[in-house]
Amino acid sequence: MKLIRALYGELSPWGRFWLCIGAITLFAAALMSMSFGSSISAKHALFLGCLTVVAAFAPDAAHQQWRAGAKPTACVIAALCVPLLMIEFYSHAGYTAGLRGANVQEAHIQNTRYDDGRDQVVDNAANLKLWKAQLAALNTENAWAATVSADGLRADLQTANEAVDQEKARGGCGPLCLAKMKSRDAIAQKIAVVEKSEDLTKRIEATQRLVDKYRVASAQIEHKVSSVDLQNQFLAKTVALVSSGSLQPTAIEDAGSDQVINFSMAMAGTGLPALCFFLAGCFRFREVEDASPVARRTAAPKLVADSGALQVPGGHLDSHFHITDARGIEELKRELA
Repeated sequence: MKLIRALYGELSPWGRFWLCIGAITLFAAALMSMSFGSSISAKHALFLGCLTVVAAFAPDAAHQQWRAGAKPTACVIAALCVPLLMIEFYSHAGYTAGLRGANVQEAHIQNTRYDDGRDQVVDNAANLKLWKAQLAALNTENAWAATVSADGLRADLQTANEAVDQEKARGGCGPLCLAKMKSRDAIAQKIAVVEKSEDLTKRIEATQRLVDKYRVASAQIEHKVSSVDLQNQFLAKTVALVSSGSLQPTAIEDAGSDQVINFSMAMAGTGLPALCFFLAGCFRFREVEDASPVARRTAAPKLVADSGALQVPGGHLDSHFHITDARGIEELKRELA
């Protein structure tokens, strides 16, 4: 900061204001350029940081050369400012587009994971509801199923099979044999009902565990809101509302809003430091151009006559002057030499 102040010399309050803002914006702009360059290589980071500094001071340098009368030099510097600022713009465009694009993509990826987790919860919760409904219907139609077990019924089935076999061995399958077979088949049907009930119960328990698992996993994934995406939507919807009276922007309006914002932010990052330093240079205290030492002494704003003038012996007027800056001191030395 001391070096920048030395370069600009004595400034008015407005000049000091613009110089301070310029230093702040230059620091931020250089960091952005170096951050973009570092994604390529350390050499690019260093080069683009230096380019930011040069591009910030070059317009004021051209202005000062013009004021000093070196107009050809001023024109050359001004012409060189164009490609310098263009390259600087591309650096800021790359940095801004990369950062804003990453913000949108990160939110999209994270929200996709969040939605997938919620979908797992919803799907398994639907299955859980289905299994519970089937079990409730089964128990309503077969109230006895809750009082027996499949293993117990299998033992009864084995006994029934033996009874049928014994009856067949006695003299064929007569009426008594048929009755025993019907009893056996009824037991087999009950076994099927109980097995289905047990299977539904196991499914319900397993699905409930999955629902609980996915709910815990989903709760650990934050639904991310992208401020960049909301900014793009705001601009796109505004354009759509003004142009067609609709809040449904077209694909071109969606893409165009992102590009316009990136372009505007990159332009601001490129031009703001140079503009601040140029304005600061406009508020320098100008030296008097008159070559006459008497005229300089009369017009120079750096020398302020003391209100008290003393009459000394001999009739000479002893005048006192206060010199308010280093430039005035140097000017006085040249006049007295």
